[in-house]
Amino acid sequence: MRYITLFLGILSIAIVSIIHFYPDKVSDYINEHIKHKEYIIATANDYYLDNNYNYVKNYTDDVSNKEELLNYIYYVINTGAEYADGECTKEYTSCITDLKNIADDTDTLTIINNFVHPYNSFKTISFAYTNKGDFSLSIEHVYSKEEITEINYIVSNKIKDLITDSMTTRDKIKTIHDYIINNTDYDELKTKNINDETYRSNTAYGVLIQGYGICSGYADTMAIFLNELDIENYKISNETHIWNLVYINGVWKHLDATWDDPISEFNANRDTYFLISYDELTKLNDDTHSFDKSVYKEAY
Repeated sequence: MRYITLFLGILSIAIVSIIHFYPDKVSDYINEHIKHKEYIIATANDYYLDNNYNYVKNYTDDVSNKEELLNYIYYVINTGAEYADGECTKEYTSCITDLKNIADDTDTLTIINNFVHPYNSFKTISFAYTNKGDFSLSIEHVYSKEEITEINYIVSNKIKDLITDSMTTRDKIKTIHDYIINNTDYDELKTKNINDETYRSNTAYGVLIQGYGICSGYADTMAIFLNELDIENYKISNETHIWNLVYINGVWKHLDATWDDPISEFNANRDTYFLISYDELTKLNDDTHSFDKSVYKEAY
């Protein structure tokens, strides 16, 4: 087998990713399974999202074209698996070429994380392949099991304390939105030095445990609460910013807790970006919330 390894580091002020390629570095996890010649099928964990979108869909069968290949990769990431194998049909002669192209497409791989539960998003992802069309994925996740346990403890208790059955869905989302804003300080240290590691502010751990966040941390935290409340959502991003898209009352709405947190004169109103339509978002004309419409087709 040959190997392609990608390392995703969410270190910037928003979601700008740093990905490095090490073609000669073999994943120990992949190598172990190759030795035993096992075929490993991805098994969905508790954070698997059974949602399909215009951009990506869950796909589990043998792969016969590039779209299915991308969807299979999405499915494996979505399951939260640390390792999985895949197989291309004999007719799919360009499989390995397409796999290499996807592995080289850092934007696409980064975007996939927006459509999965934050707990299943990857920090590093490695691909192994043979010329026969067999391939493998090995994944290291952003959140450790210990961090998930700590975060879930806070999330479940806050939902018990703050949310009631009599609330409307909008009221529930607003309550969580305000809780995040009221208990999080924007991590100014990272605005001065993107490599500052004082806080894990790019994640929900930074927001809920340490009390500091940047936009990716705000968005992850909102997504975790929304998923716990069974409210469909995904994250939406551009090169400098990330926020949430939420499905409520049959329509998709934009929600940006980062910009609703009154940290400056430009976003002093804490409800400006709360469940607004695309038209409302466009009228704000803030030069921050542009996005690729070919990817986030539900967002407009």
